[in-house]
Amino acid sequence: MTVTSTTTEEVRARLVRLFPAFDGALVDSHYSDDEGDFTEHGLWAEFSHFYQEQVSDFASPQIADLFDWIETIVASDPDDQEGLANAVCTCFLENISSTSAGEASLSLMGTSSRAIFAKWHFPAVRVSLT
Repeated sequence: MTVTSTTTEEVRARLVRLFPAFDGALVDSHYSDDEGDFTEHGLWAEFSHFYQEQVSDFASPQIADLFDWIETIVASDPDDQEGLANAVCTCFLENISSTSAGEASLSLMGTSSRAIFAKWHFPAVRVSLT
């Protein structure tokens, strides 16, 4: 199943439905143009920052729904050649890959999402100074 017909506005609406507070994060975004419109990549980049800052406030079903949707997108375009899949991979999964939010989300990722995430995932290294 290819998810190529999804518009940026449909993606935005779905993200806001899942995470209503995200709508407020979009108001003064550095990723939007002068009219407040986003590219697919800009929208997912903004969401990656929101997700990292807010993940502890989300309910488990919200996060599970998000990663089920992301898996559908990524699995439909395993080479991330289409805009939506490429945006999800490069501006969300890569952005959260070496963060505590990404680490906490790893178990919710599907096979395709986890494969993309793993390419960029570098778990925190703990160094002892003693």
